[in-house]
Amino acid sequence: MTIVKVNLHKVNAERNLEAKAGQVRINNNVSLKNVEEMGFSADGRKGLKFTFGFNCIYEPDLGRIDVEGQVLYVDSDKEVDSILNSWNKNKRVPQEVMEQIINAALHKGNIQAIKISEEVSLPSPLPLPKVQPTPPPEEKKKK
Repeated sequence: MTIVKVNLHKVNAERNLEAKAGQVRINNNVSLKNVEEMGFSADGRKGLKFTFGFNCIYEPDLGRIDVEGQVLYVDSDKEVDSILNSWNKNKRVPQEVMEQIINAALHKGNIQAIKISEEVSLPSPLPLPKVQPTPPPEEKKKK
């Protein structure tokens, strides 16, 4: 199984200018919206398009970032047919495939949300690394 590409087709950000300052909670969520055949093959293998939605909701009512896209995935014909049948019957995808798709969607969604959060003056949805100064070593006391 191989993830070929992650495409975005919708990015939306809103910031509520009326919101009061204070403690901000950020809830990130990713969900699988649809699974369908790609309509073409890659490396002679069938493919699927997994449509996902990624949301960052800033509470209390500070704003939100919504990202939608597709993860393009190829595998053997048998595996692609099995995944598609499972999705069409009960809206489920095998765990090992779901993990890869959700991780790819989270990666792309978080990167986009970090970029756009700065543009609309919202806090980063993920904590960014910071340099922490270290105190100089103490000098040995002279006698």
